Amino acid sequence: MATARSARSRRKVRRVKDKWKEKVWYEIYATPEFGGVFIGYTPASDPSLVLGRVAETSLRDLTGDPTKHMHRIYFKIFGVTGNKAIAQYYGHDTTREFMKSQIRRRRSRIDAILDVTTQDGYKIRTKAMVLTAYRANTKQKSDIRKKMEEIIKTMAKEKTFPQYVQAMLFGEMAEKIKNECKKIFPIRNVIIYKSEVLSLAKKEENEGFVKEAEETAEAQE
Repeated sequence: MATARSARSRRKVRRVKDKWKEKVWYEIYATPEFGGVFIGYTPASDPSLVLGRVAETSLRDLTGDPTKHMHRIYFKIFGVTGNKAIAQYYGHDTTREFMKSQIRRRRSRIDAILDVTTQDGYKIRTKAMVLTAYRANTKQKSDIRKKMEEIIKTMAKEKTFPQYVQAMLFGEMAEKIKNECKKIFPIRNVIIYKSEVLSLAKKEENEGFVKEAEETAEAQE
Protein backbone atom coordinates (compact mmCIF):
# COMPACT_ATOMS: atom_id res chain seq x y z
CA MET A 1 0.00 0.00 0.00
CA ALA A 2 2.79 2.40 0.97
CA THR A 3 4.59 1.56 -2.27
CA ALA A 4 1.49 2.39 -4.35
CA ARG A 5 1.04 5.76 -2.60
CA SER A 6 4.69 6.59 -3.10
CA ALA A 7 4.43 5.82 -6.83
CA ARG A 8 1.36 8.06 -7.17
CA SER A 9 3.19 10.88 -5.36
CA ARG A 10 6.15 10.60 -7.73
CA ARG A 11 3.79 10.77 -10.73
CA LYS A 12 2.17 13.95 -9.32
CA VAL A 13 5.56 15.59 -8.85
CA ARG A 14 6.53 14.69 -12.43
CA ARG A 15 3.28 16.19 -13.75
CA VAL A 16 3.90 19.48 -11.91
CA LYS A 17 7.46 19.65 -13.22
CA ASP A 18 6.26 18.97 -16.76
CA LYS A 19 3.85 21.94 -16.56
CA TRP A 20 6.66 24.25 -15.53
CA LYS A 21 8.83 23.00 -18.38
CA GLU A 22 6.15 24.17 -20.78
CA LYS A 23 6.25 27.73 -19.46
CA VAL A 24 8.26 30.55 -21.02
CA TRP A 25 9.66 33.44 -18.99
CA TYR A 26 8.60 36.74 -20.55
CA GLU A 27 10.60 39.89 -19.99
CA ILE A 28 8.42 42.86 -18.98
CA TYR A 29 9.31 46.32 -20.27
CA ALA A 30 7.72 49.65 -19.43
CA THR A 31 6.31 51.91 -22.10
CA PRO A 32 8.30 54.84 -23.59
CA GLU A 33 7.47 57.43 -20.93
CA PHE A 34 9.63 55.35 -18.59
CA GLY A 35 12.31 54.83 -21.21
CA GLY A 36 11.23 51.26 -22.01
CA VAL A 37 13.08 50.08 -18.90
CA PHE A 38 13.08 46.45 -17.81
CA ILE A 39 10.62 45.73 -14.97
CA GLY A 40 10.85 41.99 -14.36
CA TYR A 41 9.80 38.54 -15.56
CA THR A 42 6.53 36.63 -15.69
CA PRO A 43 6.04 32.94 -16.68
CA ALA A 44 3.32 31.62 -18.97
CA SER A 45 2.65 28.61 -21.18
CA ASP A 46 1.05 30.83 -23.85
CA PRO A 47 1.50 34.52 -24.78
CA SER A 48 -2.23 35.19 -24.44
CA LEU A 49 -2.03 34.34 -20.74
CA VAL A 50 0.43 37.20 -20.16
CA LEU A 51 -1.96 39.89 -21.40
CA GLY A 52 -3.71 41.74 -18.60
CA ARG A 53 -1.23 40.79 -15.88
CA VAL A 54 -0.14 43.59 -13.55
CA ALA A 55 3.51 44.02 -12.60
CA GLU A 56 4.60 46.03 -9.56
CA THR A 57 7.84 47.94 -9.04
CA SER A 58 8.99 51.01 -7.13
CA LEU A 59 9.68 54.42 -8.58
CA ARG A 60 13.14 54.16 -7.02
CA ASP A 61 13.89 51.04 -9.05
CA LEU A 62 12.63 52.68 -12.25
CA THR A 63 14.56 55.92 -11.86
CA GLY A 64 17.50 55.01 -9.63
CA ASP A 65 16.48 57.87 -7.33
CA PRO A 66 16.50 56.66 -3.67
CA THR A 67 14.20 59.52 -2.61
CA LYS A 68 11.36 57.92 -4.62
CA HIS A 69 11.25 54.73 -2.54
CA MET A 70 7.77 55.43 -1.15
CA HIS A 71 5.91 55.17 -4.46
CA ARG A 72 4.83 51.78 -5.85
CA ILE A 73 4.15 51.77 -9.59
CA TYR A 74 1.84 49.32 -11.38
CA PHE A 75 2.08 48.38 -15.04
CA LYS A 76 -0.49 46.33 -16.97
CA ILE A 77 0.72 44.13 -19.81
CA PHE A 78 -1.07 44.91 -23.08
CA GLY A 79 1.23 43.59 -25.79
CA VAL A 80 3.63 40.69 -26.41
CA THR A 81 6.40 40.52 -29.02
CA GLY A 82 8.42 37.29 -28.96
CA ASN A 83 9.39 36.81 -25.32
CA LYS A 84 8.97 40.51 -24.49
CA ALA A 85 5.86 41.81 -22.77
CA ILE A 86 5.01 45.51 -23.07
CA ALA A 87 3.39 47.03 -19.99
CA GLN A 88 1.56 50.34 -19.75
CA TYR A 89 1.32 52.54 -16.68
CA TYR A 90 -1.73 51.40 -14.72
CA GLY A 91 -1.51 53.40 -11.50
CA HIS A 92 0.51 54.07 -8.37
CA ASP A 93 0.16 54.29 -4.63
CA THR A 94 2.25 55.41 -1.67
CA THR A 95 3.38 53.24 1.21
CA ARG A 96 1.38 53.47 4.42
CA GLU A 97 4.54 54.00 6.45
CA PHE A 98 5.45 57.13 4.48
CA MET A 99 1.92 58.52 4.71
CA LYS A 100 1.90 58.04 8.49
CA SER A 101 5.27 59.76 8.81
CA GLN A 102 3.90 62.87 7.10
CA ILE A 103 0.73 63.33 9.14
CA ARG A 104 1.13 65.19 12.44
CA ARG A 105 -1.18 66.57 15.11
CA ARG A 106 -2.22 70.23 15.01
CA ARG A 107 -2.00 70.23 11.21
CA SER A 108 -4.76 69.95 8.63
CA ARG A 109 -5.00 67.35 5.89
CA ILE A 110 -6.93 68.31 2.77
CA ASP A 111 -7.68 65.63 0.14
CA ALA A 112 -8.79 66.00 -3.46
CA ILE A 113 -9.99 62.98 -5.47
CA LEU A 114 -10.79 63.57 -9.12
CA ASP A 115 -11.46 61.59 -12.28
CA VAL A 116 -9.87 63.54 -15.13
CA THR A 117 -9.32 62.94 -18.84
CA THR A 118 -5.99 63.76 -20.45
CA GLN A 119 -5.55 65.62 -23.72
CA ASP A 120 -5.26 62.32 -25.61
CA GLY A 121 -8.28 60.66 -24.04
CA TYR A 122 -7.01 58.62 -21.07
CA LYS A 123 -9.20 58.76 -17.97
CA ILE A 124 -7.28 58.75 -14.68
CA ARG A 125 -8.41 58.89 -11.06
CA THR A 126 -5.99 61.10 -9.15
CA LYS A 127 -5.73 61.42 -5.37
CA ALA A 128 -3.78 64.33 -3.89
CA MET A 129 -3.19 65.47 -0.32
CA VAL A 130 -2.13 68.82 1.11
CA LEU A 131 -0.67 69.02 4.61
CA THR A 132 -0.73 72.46 6.18
CA ALA A 133 1.97 73.88 8.45
CA TYR A 134 -0.60 74.24 11.23
CA ARG A 135 -4.35 73.88 11.64
CA ALA A 136 -6.53 75.62 9.03
CA ASN A 137 -10.14 76.67 9.40
CA THR A 138 -13.05 75.37 7.31
CA LYS A 139 -12.98 78.15 4.70
CA GLN A 140 -9.21 77.88 4.24
CA LYS A 141 -9.50 74.13 3.72
CA SER A 142 -12.32 74.60 1.21
CA ASP A 143 -10.30 77.19 -0.74
CA ILE A 144 -7.25 74.91 -0.80
CA ARG A 145 -9.31 71.96 -2.07
CA LYS A 146 -10.83 74.09 -4.85
CA LYS A 147 -7.37 75.24 -5.92
CA MET A 148 -6.05 71.65 -5.92
CA GLU A 149 -8.93 70.50 -8.11
CA GLU A 150 -8.47 73.42 -10.50
CA ILE A 151 -4.75 72.66 -10.96
CA ILE A 152 -5.27 68.92 -11.48
CA LYS A 153 -8.08 69.46 -14.02
CA THR A 154 -6.03 72.03 -15.93
CA MET A 155 -2.97 69.77 -16.07
CA ALA A 156 -5.04 66.88 -17.41
CA LYS A 157 -6.60 69.10 -20.06
CA GLU A 158 -3.22 70.44 -21.21
CA LYS A 159 -1.10 67.25 -21.04
CA THR A 160 -0.98 63.95 -22.87
CA PHE A 161 -1.17 60.73 -20.86
CA PRO A 162 2.65 60.28 -20.57
CA GLN A 163 3.12 63.94 -19.64
CA TYR A 164 0.40 63.77 -17.00
CA VAL A 165 1.88 60.61 -15.46
CA GLN A 166 5.29 62.26 -15.25
CA ALA A 167 3.76 65.38 -13.66
CA MET A 168 2.17 63.23 -10.94
CA LEU A 169 5.20 61.09 -10.18
CA PHE A 170 8.13 63.46 -10.59
CA GLY A 171 6.89 66.45 -8.62
CA GLU A 172 5.57 68.96 -11.16
CA MET A 173 1.96 68.62 -10.01
CA ALA A 174 2.79 68.69 -6.29
CA GLU A 175 5.05 71.73 -6.73
CA LYS A 176 2.37 73.61 -8.67
CA ILE A 177 -0.25 72.86 -5.99
CA LYS A 178 2.12 73.89 -3.20
CA ASN A 179 3.08 77.19 -4.85
CA GLU A 180 -0.54 78.17 -5.47
CA CYS A 181 -2.01 76.95 -2.19
CA LYS A 182 0.60 78.63 0.02
CA LYS A 183 -0.94 81.91 -1.14
CA ILE A 184 -4.03 80.80 0.76
CA PHE A 185 -2.40 79.23 3.83
CA PRO A 186 1.10 78.01 4.87
CA ILE A 187 1.72 74.55 3.36
CA ARG A 188 4.05 71.89 4.74
CA ASN A 189 3.81 69.25 2.02
CA VAL A 190 1.84 68.05 -1.01
CA ILE A 191 1.64 64.37 -1.99
CA ILE A 192 0.03 62.88 -5.09
CA TYR A 193 -0.45 59.65 -3.21
CA LYS A 194 -2.49 57.48 -5.57
CA SER A 195 -3.66 57.18 -9.17
CA GLU A 196 -5.52 54.66 -11.28
CA VAL A 197 -6.07 54.45 -15.03
CA LEU A 198 -9.82 54.03 -15.48
CA SER A 199 -10.04 53.88 -19.27
CA LEU A 200 -7.77 54.05 -22.31
CA ALA A 201 -7.87 56.31 -25.32
CA LYS A 202 -9.37 55.39 -28.68
CA LYS A 203 -8.43 52.04 -30.21
CA GLU A 204 -6.32 53.48 -33.03
CA GLU A 205 -4.35 55.60 -30.56
CA ASN A 206 -3.70 52.54 -28.42
CA GLU A 207 -2.41 50.63 -31.45
CA GLY A 208 0.10 53.40 -32.14
CA PHE A 209 1.15 53.35 -28.51
CA VAL A 210 1.68 49.58 -28.63
CA LYS A 211 3.82 49.89 -31.75
CA GLU A 212 5.97 52.60 -30.15
CA ALA A 213 6.38 50.52 -26.99
CA GLU A 214 7.38 47.42 -28.96
CA GLU A 215 10.01 49.36 -30.89
CA THR A 216 11.43 50.66 -27.62
CA ALA A 217 11.64 47.16 -26.15
CA GLU A 218 13.35 45.80 -29.27
CA ALA A 219 15.94 48.59 -29.04
CA GLN A 220 16.95 47.27 -25.61
CA GLU A 221 18.44 44.13 -27.20
